Amino acid sequence: MLKNYFKIAFRSLWKSKLNSIINIAGLGLGIAVCVLIMLFLRDEWTFDTFHTKSDRIYRVWGKEDYGADQKFFWTVTPFPMGPTLKENFEAIEAQVRINPMSAQLKVGESSYTESISVVGEYFFKVFDVKVIDGDLSSVLHHQGDVVMTRRAAQKFFGDQNPINKTISIQLGESFEEYMVKAVIENMPTNSSLQIDILMSDLNFPKIIDQNVLISGWFNISPETYVLLREGADPLALGKEFPHLFKTLLGESYEKSHYTVGLQPMTDIHLNTDFPAGNAPVSNPRYSYILAAIAGLILLVACINFITLSVGRSLKRAKEVGIRKVVGAVRSQLISQFIGEAVIVTMISMIVGMVVAVVSIPLFNELSGKNLNLPIDGFMVGVAAGLITIIGLLAGSYPAFFLSSIVPVSILKGSGMTSPKAGKQNIRKVLVGVQLVLSIFLISSTLIMRSQLDYLKNKSLGFDQEALAVVQLNVPRTDGLGKRIKAGFERVTQFRIELANYPDLAEACGSSHDFGNGGWTSLGYTDDNGTYRTFNCNTVDENYLSVMKLQLKEGRNFSAENPSDARRAIIINEAFAKEHNLEDPIGKRLPGKRFADHEIIGVVKDFNYASLYTKVEPLLLTMDITILLSGAENINIDNSPVPKLLIRLKPDNIRQSVEQLQEVWKKLNPGEEFSFSFVDQRLETQYRSDQNLGKIVTLAALLAVIIGSLGLYALASLAMQNRTKEISIRKVLGATEQSLLILLSRDYVYMMGISLLASVPITWYLMNTWLQTFEYRVMISWQFFAIAGSLALLVTFSTISYQAIKTAWTKPVDTLKYE
Repeated sequence: MLKNYFKIAFRSLWKSKLNSIINIAGLGLGIAVCVLIMLFLRDEWTFDTFHTKSDRIYRVWGKEDYGADQKFFWTVTPFPMGPTLKENFEAIEAQVRINPMSAQLKVGESSYTESISVVGEYFFKVFDVKVIDGDLSSVLHHQGDVVMTRRAAQKFFGDQNPINKTISIQLGESFEEYMVKAVIENMPTNSSLQIDILMSDLNFPKIIDQNVLISGWFNISPETYVLLREGADPLALGKEFPHLFKTLLGESYEKSHYTVGLQPMTDIHLNTDFPAGNAPVSNPRYSYILAAIAGLILLVACINFITLSVGRSLKRAKEVGIRKVVGAVRSQLISQFIGEAVIVTMISMIVGMVVAVVSIPLFNELSGKNLNLPIDGFMVGVAAGLITIIGLLAGSYPAFFLSSIVPVSILKGSGMTSPKAGKQNIRKVLVGVQLVLSIFLISSTLIMRSQLDYLKNKSLGFDQEALAVVQLNVPRTDGLGKRIKAGFERVTQFRIELANYPDLAEACGSSHDFGNGGWTSLGYTDDNGTYRTFNCNTVDENYLSVMKLQLKEGRNFSAENPSDARRAIIINEAFAKEHNLEDPIGKRLPGKRFADHEIIGVVKDFNYASLYTKVEPLLLTMDITILLSGAENINIDNSPVPKLLIRLKPDNIRQSVEQLQEVWKKLNPGEEFSFSFVDQRLETQYRSDQNLGKIVTLAALLAVIIGSLGLYALASLAMQNRTKEISIRKVLGATEQSLLILLSRDYVYMMGISLLASVPITWYLMNTWLQTFEYRVMISWQFFAIAGSLALLVTFSTISYQAIKTAWTKPVDTLKYE
C-alpha cells in the first residue's frame, strides 16, 4: 500500500511538471529564507552560552542617583569592585576584571596600534577558550606574560611559532617587553568578549593611579565579572550588597544612593535595558523582525503550496471519484494526499538547503554575521520540524478538500463538488492573505529605503565630503589634560608638514571624530542649583574652517589671539537654548567652579552624534582643563586623544592619500598607518538598519515571486471552472474586451481589499520603527499608492495569460459535447 502511494505521488508530480516545479521552487525559497534566519536567531539567542559555566557567570552593574537629571547607570565598574566583592562574599568563587585599552605595540621593527585587554588572573578559569599552543595554567599570574589569539599571532608573527617570543608594549611613556606564553583560538562570533591580546591586571599600577585602584568607587572603567559557586542564589547575594557598600562609602552611599547588582552573562547581548559596557549589545527587535519575516515568507510559501495543490485537483477529481467507488475510505485518501505533501516538502527541503548554502555569503553580508550551515542536531531538528509542520499545514487542506469530493458528481460529469460550501472563497482568502503580506513588505521596503536615503542625504551642518580621520599615537602621561595637550603638539607637527602638500593643506586637530561613540560628557551644577550636562570637544583654531561649520554670532578661535588657547570657548545653539542665553558673547558658563573663561562665539547646530538623537548642548574649547575644573561628573565614551582631520581634494583622493602616507612615514617611522573617511564612519551608525532594509527588500521580492505563483494557481483554477460560462457568453455576443474585464474584476477587488487591510498594519509597524529616529520621514499615502500599483501590476501580469487564453477560447471546442 505504502509503495503504491509513493508511486502514485511521483507519477502525479511527473504529469504536472510545471506545477510541480513551481510548487517545489516556491516552497524551497521559503524554506531557504527560514533556515538562514534560524541560523541568525540561533547565533543571537545563544550568545555566550558556549561557556560551560555561563549559568554561573554574572556581570556587575551599578547605579548612582543624585536626583533629577543626575542618575547614572553603568555596566563598567570601579576598579576595586571585583576584588572587594570576592573578599567579602563566600558565594563568589572568582572575579575577573576586563579593561580594554588602546596601546602602541612593537614586534621587531614594525609598530602597531592595537586594543589590548587587561584581565584578571582567573580569566581562563571562568571563561572557556580553546588553547592552540602554550600553557594557560599560570600565564596571567605574571606581569610580563601575554596571550594572543590565532588572528593576532598570524598578524604579528606570520607562520612562525610565537611562543616565548617578545613584543614591546607602551603602557606609559616608554615601551616594555612582554613574552607570548600562549596562543588561543579566536573568540566565537557569538561571544560578548571579543579579544585579541591579553595581559595580566598586575599591570594596572602602570596605567592607573593607585588611589583609583584601591578606593576609586566613582571612577568606572573595567567590566567586572563574577563566577558564583554552584547552588549560590544571585538574588539573595544581591540583597547583601547594600550593607557592604554602606560601610565602605559612608556618607557618599546615602548621597549617591549607590546600588550594585548582577546581570547574567547570557542576558547581556540582547538586553537593552542595561547600558552597553565593553561588550556589544544588540537590539532584540531585529531578531523579532527577522523571525517575523521568516514566518511571513514561509506562510506565503505554504499558501502558495495549498492553492497550487487545489488547482491541480481538477485533474485528479476522477481519480478520487473512482477510488471512492471501488472502496477507498476518506482516511486513506487523506493519508495519501498528506503523504504526497510531505514528499513534496522533503524535495523542497533539499532545494531550500542548497539555496541556503549558496546564499550564506550574501546573507552574512546583509546581516553582518559570519554564519555557516553545520550539519548538527539543531539543523537536523529544524529540517525535521519544517518538513513535519509544512507537510501537515500545507497538505491538510488539499487532502481534506480532495477527499470530500462527491463521486457521483464527478463521474456524471457535473463538475467537482464537495459537501462543504465556500471552498472557492477559502482559496480567495488565502491568496488575499498573500497579497496583504506582499503589499505590506513592498510598502515597508519603500518607507525604510526612504528613511535610509534621508539619513544618508540629510545635511548634518558640516561638510563630510573627502574628510579623512587619522588617529594619532600619544604616549600615556599623568592626567587627561596633559595627554590631550601632547596630542595637539603632534597635530601642530603634522600641520606644518602638510603645508608642503597642496592637496593636504587644510587640516585640524580634534579630540573626537564622528561615528565612533559619544563625545566627552560633563555634568555640573549651575548658579541656580540645577544639575546640567553637556558634551564637549577639544579642538584647534582650524576646526571650524576645516569642518565648514557656520557661526551664528561671535567669532572663531584665532592663533593671533593667545588668550583663546587658555580661556576661549564656543557654544552651539542647543547650549544657548538650554541655558536661556540670549546674548552669550563675552559671558561665562552658569557655573561658579569653572576656571577663567569667556564665550566668544555661537556655532550653528550640527549633528555630531547620530540622527537617532537630537543635537545636544555642546562646547568647543582649545583647553579642556577649563571645563574639567567645574565638572562634577565626567563620562568619556570615545577616547579624547586628538585625531587629525584632513580635508582632501575630491577629484584626487588616491594621490592625496599617498601623500598623507608619506607624511605619516616621515613623522612616525615604523608605525602602522591607518585612516578612515568620516562619511564611511557615519554610515556605520546605521548599518544595522541598512542591513535590515536590504533583508526586508529581499523578503518583499521573494514574497512577490512566491505570491505570484499562488495567484497563477488561483487564476488557473478559476479560469478552468469558468470556461463553459465564457463560451456561452461569447455565443450570446460578449466581446473579448468585456470578458477580460469580467475575468479580471474579482482580482482588482481582491487587490483593493488587500491594500486597505495592509495599510493600518504597515503604518503601525513602520511608525514604531521610525520613532527610533529623532529625524525621520513622514509616512504618506504615496508609499501605499506605489505599493498598491506595483502589486496590481504584478497581479495583472500574473493572471493576464490565463485570462486572455480563456477569453480567446473557441466556443465550439468547449460546447461540442454539451
